[in-house]
Amino acid sequence: MMKSILEMTKAELLLLDPFKFTSKMLSAEEVIHIAEVLGSFWRYDYEAAKLGKPGKHALLKSGLHSDGFLISKILLKSDNIRQLMAFQLQLRFIQHAIGWPDYLVGIPDGATKLAENLGDIMGVKVVEMKKNKRDGRITITGSLQYGSKVLLVEDFCTKGTGFKETVIEIKRKYPDIEILPYEMVIVNRGGLKEIVVDGVDTFTIIPVADYQIKEWDPDPEKCKLCREYGSVAIKPKVSEESWKDITTSQM
Repeated sequence: MMKSILEMTKAELLLLDPFKFTSKMLSAEEVIHIAEVLGSFWRYDYEAAKLGKPGKHALLKSGLHSDGFLISKILLKSDNIRQLMAFQLQLRFIQHAIGWPDYLVGIPDGATKLAENLGDIMGVKVVEMKKNKRDGRITITGSLQYGSKVLLVEDFCTKGTGFKETVIEIKRKYPDIEILPYEMVIVNRGGLKEIVVDGVDTFTIIPVADYQIKEWDPDPEKCKLCREYGSVAIKPKVSEESWKDITTSQM
């Protein structure tokens, strides 16, 4: 009998056989456990703060402050974990979706390799998109056939900004393409149920795990962590040092 994922260490998770989960769905708790143990998910320790260790909290790209942060590059670094998540996405798609895609697109950069894994599993071609390093703009670099169906895959969803940009870019270049009305995502962390792309469609978010992360206005009087605990907000993804800083700040 296999050991519960919730009891597995990092070493055990990195040896986990993804093919044992081709028909078994992971719970949200199991997905979050994997992310935490692999060091890709940080969340603020309220109990430590109450004991006088206010530490740091996350300053998001949007300017908001947050009590949690995920880095997909760490979560999906290992081939077996990335393939495990691809199997989980396939199971959710089969459970919810109508129709089958002709192409998959992984929203860059976080879901590029994830889409390749999912494409191998589903037997579907993958079309590459890239994010310009200079201005962050998402562009499609592959070719799509007229009238084909496309399914989008993402690592994490917060506000749906990258998803909207990807949809608009695909429709701009290929107006006759049908984009299936779903967003396949590992963790839905923003609490959204759907994403509306004006002039295109409404897309249902299908996550492997729902885990809502709290956010606040950056005003020190409006951010709970600044106001109540004196915690300082930093950008956690700037460097390995900044990630280490936030993840160890309450130890």
